[in-house]
Amino acid sequence: MKLTIRKRTEDDINQFITWTYDGIYSFYDNNIQQEKIDGFKHSIHSERAFSVFDDKENLIGNCEFFDISDGGVEILAVGVQMKPSMTGQGYGSIFIKAVIEQGRELLKFNHLELCVVDFNKRAIRTYEKEGFRKKDEFLNVIRGNTYNFIIMEKDWN
Repeated sequence: MKLTIRKRTEDDINQFITWTYDGIYSFYDNNIQQEKIDGFKHSIHSERAFSVFDDKENLIGNCEFFDISDGGVEILAVGVQMKPSMTGQGYGSIFIKAVIEQGRELLKFNHLELCVVDFNKRAIRTYEKEGFRKKDEFLNVIRGNTYNFIIMEKDWN
């Protein structure tokens, strides 16, 4: 399967905000957090927010590159999300590779970071398989619950 990232459309966003996940992964549901819905809607104007499509033009995910500050140093990070019906099916590596390779072509980065909640073991395994390594951890309160997040990073020469 060949995947392509391209600028988001309003139709894409309208699909994203309906995505819900099973079990513990319901943490990632897009329809339960107004901040997340608003973020998707505002991302339509971003040059770093993309939809991910397969070779048959099916929407299978999204990604967004953004800058974070770490002790005064600007770092490029990525957030990714795969369509619920695609998760747990063995597409994670293909998905993250497409996002990173095409993102590097567009944004020319040599260092990238991402965060993942520590219970998402299958995502962590995928990121490690693609060369990301643990950098740090932090706690964040979301919807009244405290979660441990892992910061992962990857460098290219």
